[in-house]
Amino acid sequence: MNKRHTKLLEYITLHGKTEVSALAEYLGTSKVTIRKDLDFLSEKGILKRERGYAVPNDPSDINYRMAFHLDTKQRIAQIAATYVKDGETVIVESGSTCALFAEELAKTKQNVTIITNSMYLANYVCSYTNIQLILLGGTLQPHSQSMVGPLTKDAIRSFHVDKIFTGTDGYSREFGFTGEDLIRADTLSAMIASANHTYVLADSAKFRQTGSVYFLKLEDVYQVITDSNIDLDEKDYLERQGIHITIA
Repeated sequence: MNKRHTKLLEYITLHGKTEVSALAEYLGTSKVTIRKDLDFLSEKGILKRERGYAVPNDPSDINYRMAFHLDTKQRIAQIAATYVKDGETVIVESGSTCALFAEELAKTKQNVTIITNSMYLANYVCSYTNIQLILLGGTLQPHSQSMVGPLTKDAIRSFHVDKIFTGTDGYSREFGFTGEDLIRADTLSAMIASANHTYVLADSAKFRQTGSVYFLKLEDVYQVITDSNIDLDEKDYLERQGIHITIA
């Protein structure tokens, strides 16, 4: 996605259902260009099309969350991809930033294998031929389009890799990285156990909210990749815990 796509998504997310003509005026481009942009974004599932309009997705849908802080998430994804070598096998958990990270791997690496529980991620990058996807089985959670539960946990135990990349819903100094769904958090804990090093991909807003379920202690985190708006006191605290911090 380019910068125009990002600005377009941010506008639609803020204003809701928007006419093509309004988007063309806002972005200073033609309606033909906007329609092409909307076709691209709707094929990705990031928004919906109606005749003459663009419509945001349901707020509970992962495609809706993708639109928030998209530019920041893309920068985080680009930095995260630099930590993966050609030919490497990695585990990538579900989430919007993780999907962008997988796409960055597909664009910049060769012969990388991605093990994931995210049907959304698999659909997002399935058109790329230079990566291999291993989609873990399990019970489908429709809102996140991810596989969770006992079958997913059994499947991940067949693998052991050096790196896992995961997102997060929240954070606290006391509990570490947190989520909002108990089953997803339990599944993710099993996935983390199958890797030597855990990389957390999180925009700075995630450090200002606390989820209800914790899944990852700070002592088990190797690296955090975030943006420059992270509170400096929080950054210093994480580094004192021995966590590597990279600012995208």
